[in-house]
Amino acid sequence: MATSRNAREGEGHISDDIEDSHAPLITSIREMLHALHPIPNDCSIYRTPTALRKVNEKMYTPELVSLGPLHHGKKELQKMEKHKLRYLQTFVNRTGLSLETCISVIKKHKDIARSCYAEELELTDDEFVKMLLLDSCFVIEVIWRDTTHNRIRRQTDYLSSRELILDVMTDMILLENQIPFFLLDDLYSIAFKDNKFLKLSIRYFSALVPAEDFHKMGRNLVKPKHFLDLLRTCHLPSTPRPQSTKEAESYIRIRSAAELKEAGIDFKRGSSDCLLDIRYSSGVLQVPLIRVDDSTEIVLRNLVALEQCLYPYDSYVIDYIYFMDALIDTFKDVDLLTKKGIIKSDLGDSSTVAALFNNLGMNVMLSSTYYFHHVSVDLNAYHDVPQHKWKATFKRDYCSTPWMIASTVAAIILLALTLIQAICSIISLFKG
Repeated sequence: MATSRNAREGEGHISDDIEDSHAPLITSIREMLHALHPIPNDCSIYRTPTALRKVNEKMYTPELVSLGPLHHGKKELQKMEKHKLRYLQTFVNRTGLSLETCISVIKKHKDIARSCYAEELELTDDEFVKMLLLDSCFVIEVIWRDTTHNRIRRQTDYLSSRELILDVMTDMILLENQIPFFLLDDLYSIAFKDNKFLKLSIRYFSALVPAEDFHKMGRNLVKPKHFLDLLRTCHLPSTPRPQSTKEAESYIRIRSAAELKEAGIDFKRGSSDCLLDIRYSSGVLQVPLIRVDDSTEIVLRNLVALEQCLYPYDSYVIDYIYFMDALIDTFKDVDLLTKKGIIKSDLGDSSTVAALFNNLGMNVMLSSTYYFHHVSVDLNAYHDVPQHKWKATFKRDYCSTPWMIASTVAAIILLALTLIQAICSIISLFKG
C-alpha cells in the first residue's frame, strides 16, 4: 500500500513538473482554442474547393463586381464600387426609403447574415453592414431595372450594354459571390411593398439557365439560400432521390449515345422543363433540352461546387453531369443529340460541346447513391442484348428510307419467288 501511495505521489510530482515546464505552451494553446469562432450550422456560402478551382479558376472568380465579403476590396473590382453608390442613390430616391431605414434593415440581420459564410470574416460590424447595404441595393436595383424594363438613360447608366448586363448576371451566380437571399428579399419587400422578389429573380436569371423554360420551374418554389441555390432548386427533379445508400445504387457508367443508338436505343427530347427529368422506357431514352452557350460552363461548375459543399448527399447536378459525360464521348454523340433536339448549342463545333461535358466532372466526388442508377442499369441491359443490335443494324442498313424499304421488300419477294421456283423444279425433277 505504501509503495502504491508513493508511486502515485511520484506521478503527481512528475505531472506538476511537466505542467510547470510547459506552462507557456499550454497557456498559448488554450488562448488559441478560446479565440476560435464556432463553426456556423447554417452556413451556405463557401470558398470553392481547391480541387475544383485548380481545374479552371476563372469559372469561380468575379470579373466585374464583388458581392459579399469573399472578394470585397479586390483592386480589380474597385471600378464598380462608385456605380454601387449611384445605384444606392437611385434606389433610395425611387423607393422613398431613408438611408437610416435601409441601414436598420441590414443591421437587424447582420449576425444571421454573417453566419451564412463558412469562413470567419475580418470585417467589423460597421464595415460588414456598409458592404451589405451597397451590395444589396445594387443587386435589387439591377434586377428591378432588367425585369421591369425600367432602364435609366444610357448616358447615365453604366450597365446599359447587354454585354455588361450579362457579365454582372454571371458574377451574381458565382458560389463565392453570394448575398443571403433572405436579406435581399426583406429589403425589397420593405422598399416596394410587395413579395415579388423571388419571382423577379427567377425571371432575371432565366437568360443564364440551360433549361428551355426556366421561369415555369419557379412555381411553388421555397425561398432559396442565395441566387446560386435558386438555380439549383429550380432544377430539382420531379422524382426525389431514393433514400437507400446501398452500394447497388452507386454510379454505373453507360455507353455513349452513338453506341446506344447502334444497339437500337431511340432518343427523344423530353417534355419536362427540368434537366434532370431523364426517362427511359422500352428502348426509348427521353432527355430534356439543354441550351449550351458561353455561360453554361460557369453555371454548371458553380452548381457543382455548391453541391460539393452544401449538398454532398443530394448532388443532383453532379449526377446529371456524370450521366451526360458518359452519354457524350465525342462530337458524333453531340451531333446525334443535336439532331434529336436534345442539345441546342451556340458554341460552334460539336467537339467543343463534347469537351465541355467531358471536363465538368474532373475532381468531382459522387455521392453514395446515384440518381440515374436505375436508368443506367436498364440502358446497359438493353445494349448488352445481341438481338437488339442485329435488329438496329438491319433497320439502319435496309429500312432507313422509304426507297430502301421498297428495295428490301422487292428483294425479299424476289428471293422468295426464286426459292419457290427452285423447289418446284426439284419436285418436278423427282416426279419425272
